[in-house]
Amino acid sequence: MANLTTNEKQLLEKLFQMGSGYVLNFSDRAMGEFFRDDVGIDIFSDKYKYASGSKANCLRGFWWKADDRIVGKSILKLVEYIESQIFIGNLRKEDFSDEGIRIGKEIGKKLTSGKAEKEESKSQATFKNGNINIILQEDIFDHVQKLLNDGHYFNAVEEAYKVVRKKLKDITGKEKATDAFSATNYEKIFGHKPLSDAENDFFEGVKFLHMAIQFLRNEKAHTPARDLDKNLAVHYIALASLAYDLINRR
Repeated sequence: MANLTTNEKQLLEKLFQMGSGYVLNFSDRAMGEFFRDDVGIDIFSDKYKYASGSKANCLRGFWWKADDRIVGKSILKLVEYIESQIFIGNLRKEDFSDEGIRIGKEIGKKLTSGKAEKEESKSQATFKNGNINIILQEDIFDHVQKLLNDGHYFNAVEEAYKVVRKKLKDITGKEKATDAFSATNYEKIFGHKPLSDAENDFFEGVKFLHMAIQFLRNEKAHTPARDLDKNLAVHYIALASLAYDLINRR
């Protein structure tokens, strides 16, 4: 498994235009030939098969199964491909930022150099030009990514909530927030007892956030799966990511 953080994977997915199942402007044949000739692997091999088997999912499966060196090489080759395709007019320069290309090269070089280090997994957010971009907590994102890619938004939300509840049980021995967040468990959850009234209020706020997750998950678990708006599902999952993150920072 390549040592890519959630942040790096999401940046690469944007750079390689993987949002709708494609990879850049590759056809199946062209992508197969590119990875065979430039990277030295069969990208459509069964060992890299992931979810629907789309080009984007094959690349995700490759990141998951291959080692740092070969994944790093593929990233650098794909960035070279972007630059050459822009030069000959097959891709539009305005669709690729200089910063995105620079970051792609840095990630590829990091992996090929053998200096990749696993970063602590935390949710992150950036704000630029009126847009908020959220990098989900890695344990949450990795668990629900396939469901989101396949459009199973209802199930993705339910699974995100399950991850939060499992983490709470791992820490306290109790899965239900109503049981886990007793005063005697605050040291297990937060690393110490509240040191002030303000901190006590914060701990209580985290408790009620997890109680919301508990009851929202119960609603999902006890009703048949149904169509769920993608935007709403992402908001639900971001809530789960925050809840997980707040008990994972001890």
